[in-house]
Amino acid sequence: MTMIRAHFDGKTIVPDEPVNLPKDAPLFISVESRRPMTGRDLLESRLIGLWKDHANIGDSVEYARQLRQQAQARWRG
Repeated sequence: MTMIRAHFDGKTIVPDEPVNLPKDAPLFISVESRRPMTGRDLLESRLIGLWKDHANIGDSVEYARQLRQQAQARWRG
């Protein structure tokens, strides 16, 4: 599978970079619209304070550190 960054000009999908495909090649296009997350988006996402009401966590900074270490240990095998 090849990923191609593109934009929609209001009528057609336009690649943002040169594309090496044969003319009239059949394609399946999956559209995922992204824009940078703003500070307001982050605050409204409910990610900030996500763990504040979990009594079983205690120190959320330490808990996050433990989760990262566990994930890294799994990734390293």
